[in-house]
Amino acid sequence: MNRMPILLLLIGMISCQSEADRIIQSSIEYHGFENFYTKVVEFKFRDYSYRIDRTQSPYLYTKKIELKDSITGQPVIQIDSLWNSTEFKRTINGKDLTLSEEDKARFSNSLNSVAYFYQLPLPLKDNAAVTTVLDKVIIKGKEYFTLKVSFTQENGGADHEDTYRYYFDTSSYALSYLSYNFHTNEGGVRFRKAYQSVKGKFIFLDYDNYKAPKNTPLDSLPLLFEKGKLELLSKIVSELGE
Repeated sequence: MNRMPILLLLIGMISCQSEADRIIQSSIEYHGFENFYTKVVEFKFRDYSYRIDRTQSPYLYTKKIELKDSITGQPVIQIDSLWNSTEFKRTINGKDLTLSEEDKARFSNSLNSVAYFYQLPLPLKDNAAVTTVLDKVIIKGKEYFTLKVSFTQENGGADHEDTYRYYFDTSSYALSYLSYNFHTNEGGVRFRKAYQSVKGKFIFLDYDNYKAPKNTPLDSLPLLFEKGKLELLSKIVSELGE
């Protein structure tokens, strides 16, 4: 039996994974996100206050909103907590709220999604992420590394079937664009242009969020973006904490 083709395939796979890891690590260093493990990060997004704490194990995401009781006028503080993207709890004024498994999954997914995009490119190192190097692309006259990212079902969360493309500047390794398809809420296709927001040692990202017709191939989105064929759906902007 000729084992040479299998050996060459394995070498190619290892080489591809090594290149993907190099690109991700270089981008993490560019954005300063190796410091995520030494500092708690806080930000505001759409009236909610978020907190990401990777200084502890298990790591913790929290989401807080302060309201007023419509009858008494007393303050109501609601806090959602998510450990390791798996264990969820909601409290109202410090008291645990009993939730159905369906509601837990929904609220957990919402919090996890915001934290995921805010930390990019750091989550690309997670064990659930499966990364593949694709051909480089040219967007607006600049060259970018392209990574395809999917997720394993185990530890991949409720959105493990979603597929992503990430585009990194070949000079600086800045994460500059991304696209993805999703299957929740009837599904869809998105393309995001990133803008840098500097806070201390960190370079966070805000986005122009574009919509493409369902089932549009992800690899066609950079060209559609250049041609102005995508619909600007929203601007995703976070207010950085102290």
